[in-house]
Amino acid sequence: MTHGENAQIADEMLRDFSAFSEIFGGIEFYGSSTAFRDVFTICRALASTTKVEIQNFRKAYLFMDACHGKTSVSKAIEIEAKANGIQSVRFDGTSGVTLKHLKDLQNKPDILVVVDELPDSTPNRRALLERFNNLSGTGIILASAVYSTDASLEPSYRRLVLSHIDNRPTDKLAWLVGLIRENLRDRLANDLLTGVLDSMPVRDLQTFFRVPLGEHVQILPRLATEIADSIRLHCELQPDETFPQEELAVIFIRFFSPSAPQTNHGFRLWVEGDTDCQILRIVSKLVKTSLGSDLEEGLIILPIGENRDGGTSKILDVVLSKQAQRNKDLFLLDCDMPGKHAQDELKVLQQDSMLLEPKLSCSRASSEVEIEDFISLSCLDRFYEAHTELKPEMETVRYKAPAARRLVVDGTHKGMLTSWLEKHASLSDLENLFFLLCDIRTRFSLKNSRSSSEMKVWKTRLENEFDQAKHIGSQPRRWSPVTTETT
Repeated sequence: MTHGENAQIADEMLRDFSAFSEIFGGIEFYGSSTAFRDVFTICRALASTTKVEIQNFRKAYLFMDACHGKTSVSKAIEIEAKANGIQSVRFDGTSGVTLKHLKDLQNKPDILVVVDELPDSTPNRRALLERFNNLSGTGIILASAVYSTDASLEPSYRRLVLSHIDNRPTDKLAWLVGLIRENLRDRLANDLLTGVLDSMPVRDLQTFFRVPLGEHVQILPRLATEIADSIRLHCELQPDETFPQEELAVIFIRFFSPSAPQTNHGFRLWVEGDTDCQILRIVSKLVKTSLGSDLEEGLIILPIGENRDGGTSKILDVVLSKQAQRNKDLFLLDCDMPGKHAQDELKVLQQDSMLLEPKLSCSRASSEVEIEDFISLSCLDRFYEAHTELKPEMETVRYKAPAARRLVVDGTHKGMLTSWLEKHASLSDLENLFFLLCDIRTRFSLKNSRSSSEMKVWKTRLENEFDQAKHIGSQPRRWSPVTTETT
């Protein structure tokens, strides 16, 4: 599902919630996915149909993770069955007396048996499943997902595994919105409630709910209550204004990191991956050796993710888990579509970010740039001369003025590149990255190796200069199939 489709669904959810809930057994459940609907299709069939009508559907197993509403569903089945005139009993499967009750019910075909959870003990679990499977009546077991492959399950019975809510983004958002509505329902009139939810910042909700809930799912009602209380207070104090996205951002960040200590971590520069981090540290080391200036004094350079697990997809996790703060943290992003999208999300999170500037790169053949594009082309050529078994991911040459060339380093080669740079690169090879770090230090008002006036002159030179070694490289033959621009 695309970002635009998610936004449309979120917008529809706030305008009209009727398609995103299921009332069963007098209890309202929140969601709309196929898997979510399948749960109630199975439960409704068992709780409202006679044995004659469901000869091929007598029993079922339903598996879901903790805090996903398992016990509420089991209670709703019992209530629904009794409302339809079907005798029903519900047992706690972890209780020792459940085995005795199941034995007593073996020859009672008119009773619907609902078992909530299975025993942790393997012998007890197998004994319970055997007695459940031998029941002459109908029944359903609702249990933790870890038991979904238990060897004692009867293969002919219906089996449904409801995945973790993090894997069902629409259901996850519906769950939160539903809980918010619950909290506001008794405090606001229906027309006012609809208007308030309609004015909620849809994009903010969608952005934050990309972050995995994980174990936080057990305290999701607390998040809903806090948001609802803020909405109610906002309506009382500023009834004619929309709910501010800044307030929602603060609530979410507090929710995802409630116990994280507030530390004075100084200034942090976040880059997309560990190789980006290593390259900037190499630049810093060269500057310290050559000029005596420490570009990392007061500034920590950190990767958003490690190895191939970096990139913009981890930004929300970092903001929330590391309690990033405006004016204290800066996210340096590639100038491409994922980077621009991440920058938009960081604005929602009230965070500082900057895109790599193509005009300051060494490879000027594309409007999209990453860290490696700030390394001189002759340096990248020397790297590929030293590793003839490697080829760039892509090579672009522009012959029209101003001439330019770009080498896109294959992601799997970046670790080798950083190791080679540490041994063979000079400060002149990495001058553009030197400027970048100085510019970042200026943004943080940190002590710099260049004055503000020198920085302006330096930037103008880097933007306007043409250096054969830096912008074209020294390699006469091409390393890979070339995309060319001649007109």
